[in-house]
Amino acid sequence: MDVHVVSKLDNNQHATFTLPEALAPTKLAASSVRVKTQLISLTSNNLSYAALGDALKWWNAYPVSPSYPAPYNDPLKWGIVPAWGFASIEESTIPELTPGTLLHGFWPTSSASTDLKLQASEPSGHWVEISEHRRPVMGLYNQYTVKKTSLPISATSDSQKFTSHQDELDRLGWLAHFQAIWKAGYFLTRYVFPSQEDQRPIYPLGDVAGVKWTKEDADLSSAVVVSLSASGKTARSFAYFFERRSKETAPLGFLQVTSAVEGLSQATQTAEPVFPSKTVGYGDISDAELIQWMKDLSPTKIVILDFGARDGALKQLLETVKTKASLEASKIVIVQIGNQQKARSKSDMLTAMQEMKSLAKIQYNTAGIIDSLVTSQGTEALHTELASALGRFMSERHLSMPDLNLVWKDGVNGGDGIEGGWDLLCNGKVGANEAYLYRVQRT
Repeated sequence: MDVHVVSKLDNNQHATFTLPEALAPTKLAASSVRVKTQLISLTSNNLSYAALGDALKWWNAYPVSPSYPAPYNDPLKWGIVPAWGFASIEESTIPELTPGTLLHGFWPTSSASTDLKLQASEPSGHWVEISEHRRPVMGLYNQYTVKKTSLPISATSDSQKFTSHQDELDRLGWLAHFQAIWKAGYFLTRYVFPSQEDQRPIYPLGDVAGVKWTKEDADLSSAVVVSLSASGKTARSFAYFFERRSKETAPLGFLQVTSAVEGLSQATQTAEPVFPSKTVGYGDISDAELIQWMKDLSPTKIVILDFGARDGALKQLLETVKTKASLEASKIVIVQIGNQQKARSKSDMLTAMQEMKSLAKIQYNTAGIIDSLVTSQGTEALHTELASALGRFMSERHLSMPDLNLVWKDGVNGGDGIEGGWDLLCNGKVGANEAYLYRVQRT
């Protein structure tokens, strides 16, 4: 049983160790399930879970155990970075959840078994983790849902068996990557900048007491919307829904800045948005053609959605807008959604906080939006809406993400396991057209 841990002091430092098989498993508590992680994805989001793990309590989800070998048993210095995907139930004291059931949710990067204490939620098949140590964790990350499949997804050397089930594996793989993170893109275009005229706009952090987000704040009719790091997984989900807006809620124009120009341009052509759209590489932010395109639109507002742009890209864009495009009178709104694909040091975090303040950035948070929507429309209605929207998004993934490929890896330790995947993320080596998946259990 292998466990991957990351240093809380320096996220570049990480390790994998092997635990002995338990000779006498502890008795499973009431209202609990014992599970093993089966299939997870690794994205730039995982780097954020590490960098902000103390502040936003992501480390609390799966704390290191005192029984782990030293030094990895020290919770002040080491932690497990969770990842989205699927786990299978091995043992259960909940009648509705039988062994073999597959759950989608937030899982440890480990092949060892772990226990969850679950409470039924709405609609049927939805569950909430209610363990004491999980209370500080935001609600989104405590939600688990039953996923129906007859396919065993453990890593296997039987290539013929793998190929025969490839379609189902791919379906689960895409869901492991997008079922959680697509919501950010959807909520941004549906509720933060509403795609329906009668929709009340919601502040990017949710309905925060004392903070207003008016229809004027959310109005894009005189704005150019810019997506920075547009090839990221969250940004791709945003573009899918945003490019299908009606004329009534359309912006003046939509600019995507990316390292994957060809793939995103192809997706935009397929969507046929009712507003002007342009896709450029990072090296073209100050290009004369782009400057003229922005000038011709004559925006009074520039809305920048930063999904995790490369170092210096935001600064260069602001210089282009204010100086070269002569749009210094335009109102600048910057919404921070993601972070660059690299491990961040304490000094990096301090610099980011200073930039948030100096540029008056607005932080986005999916969990806050969900809490607001649950309050206003109820859990079941929200899940029904999300299931419908996710179905549309996933059924057209070949159109909205034509260049994105699943990259299958196996296990926890080594270069082909989660250990190697963490190195790729820390060094920014996951390509814009790659979606990494890890089948954790080996057979």
